[in-house]
Amino acid sequence: MHKHIKTLLVSFFLAISLVKVSSLAIAQPKGEQWLELKNLDIQPHLPKYLLSRKTAVLVSVPWSKKDPNVRADWKTLAEKAHSAFKRMKIDAVAYYYLDDVFASPDANASIAKEMERREIKYILVLEQLPTNSAGVTSYRITISGFNDGPGFISERQKAWQTENPDLNVLLGDMRKDVIRAEMERENYLVPDIPEFFMDAKILQGKRIPTYAMDLKVDKLVIPKFKKYEMEDSTALDASTLQKIAAYNAEVDRRNKRLQEIMLDYPLEYVLSESSDDRDIYNQGHQFVLLSIHGTGKTIREMLNYEIDPYETDYVSIRAGSTLNTLSVDAVVYKYYVKHVYTQDAYLGSRWDADLTWEQALQNFIFHMKDILKVQ
Repeated sequence: MHKHIKTLLVSFFLAISLVKVSSLAIAQPKGEQWLELKNLDIQPHLPKYLLSRKTAVLVSVPWSKKDPNVRADWKTLAEKAHSAFKRMKIDAVAYYYLDDVFASPDANASIAKEMERREIKYILVLEQLPTNSAGVTSYRITISGFNDGPGFISERQKAWQTENPDLNVLLGDMRKDVIRAEMERENYLVPDIPEFFMDAKILQGKRIPTYAMDLKVDKLVIPKFKKYEMEDSTALDASTLQKIAAYNAEVDRRNKRLQEIMLDYPLEYVLSESSDDRDIYNQGHQFVLLSIHGTGKTIREMLNYEIDPYETDYVSIRAGSTLNTLSVDAVVYKYYVKHVYTQDAYLGSRWDADLTWEQALQNFIFHMKDILKVQ
């Protein structure tokens, strides 16, 4: 009897644990592409409660002209825009870089939960668009309701949008629209300066700076890249459907390349359509390979590495033990392994982040083979 009760309790707490930590995120295109595929229902009027509810701002800028691996200065853009938002009485309480909210499924879910906890009502996307063929750079602002989930904005959701090559004109026109809307105002304590968030709590278990020895006996689950799944394809126009088809074709290419790289992994593994902790555990597996994408500094913060504020570069050790020096602001990929039940994260004993996911994965496999002495 006691043994039966104990078994039930273990099963109960296991279920609760996996429900708590299972990734709620779905496959999300990044940056400008993420917004384009939403096929938003653009409205002529600003959201009704914009001046009486909290707003989170997602910022996106092109690559730096000085270094193609580094983002342009997005914080200066945010600071300039925030001054205008404050005058409009828009309570922009949190600023994120757009790609960072999709750094990984766990980061995505963590940030969405934090927004929900802070009672964010609106998502404002502030974009500096890439220079077009005529050499013109435009700015665009999109505002829509926060859907309380890791997608942030749903397909065909109502939104307000404006675009202009001149940021000052853009913000000035937006302010005129705010005044004309005569919205109810309750935002009287708008912060003077933008508050930037570049971290997310994604490590729920122990942080282990080595490789999992149990991989010698347990299969490693390798999640495939996910195609973009339409909530309702009948509601999407031909242009958006074409963009989704192109995105999914790229996913097929990546999955083919993933299979090729994994041929060098010497232990047992299984490719999976799901990265959900509960799905993986129910399939009888314990370990999953995860990746995270962002600046080297942001990744190290999310994975709880020790941060030296004066450090300007990180030295990554590539497959073959060659050294690659990259700016702390370079956008890179990093692979690590998670135990789906304990949530322990095995980060590896060497910093092996790299500019492409392919190279980062090759680095991970090389160092794991070296440390675990497997070929």
